[in-house]
Amino acid sequence: MKRLHVASVAVMLLTLIGGGWALAQIFGIGPYTGGTLTVVYRLTNMENDPSPATLTLKIVSEGSKFRVTETFDLLAERDQLQVMVFSHGFAHVPKGYLDMTPISALDTREVQPNKEILLPEGAKLVTSEEVVIGGVKAVKGVYTHPKFEDQRAIIAISDLESRKILPYPPLLRIEKKDGDKWALVALTELVSVERKP
Repeated sequence: MKRLHVASVAVMLLTLIGGGWALAQIFGIGPYTGGTLTVVYRLTNMENDPSPATLTLKIVSEGSKFRVTETFDLLAERDQLQVMVFSHGFAHVPKGYLDMTPISALDTREVQPNKEILLPEGAKLVTSEEVVIGGVKAVKGVYTHPKFEDQRAIIAISDLESRKILPYPPLLRIEKKDGDKWALVALTELVSVERKP
């Protein structure tokens, strides 16, 4: 196995799969007011992954500009290298899976627990509880889309202020029906977020 490191000076967020742009609108970083921000996510496509990938985004003020560094770290097999380079974050969800576009309707709305929220295209988010993931308070729920009846997403949506600094939601777990169980397709989970003035 080889350790793969990918670093970029541009933020390449959420545009590589269908629905990615919608998630960029609801999550994606808003107008940045300064200081240093470090956000770390864990990415995997298997349960109990002994070596999940790590995505780290760091923004540092440099005078009137900002240095943005994104690092994707994965211990990979040789045959994974070509597939994994630049395929991280939501982009690591294979094409043809759950369309998350309707979730963009929540862009400027607070999300409350224990609600059923009807979204465009017949999609639905049924929220359950408040959770803390990676130090961020969020509301967890199950997202479904009528065109993808054998798939669902467990998603945690943070408050409006946190959404301005998080490139992805604190939790996005895409699942596919496998008999009478739900199998993991892809998981993006916030590990930590740190902001300094």
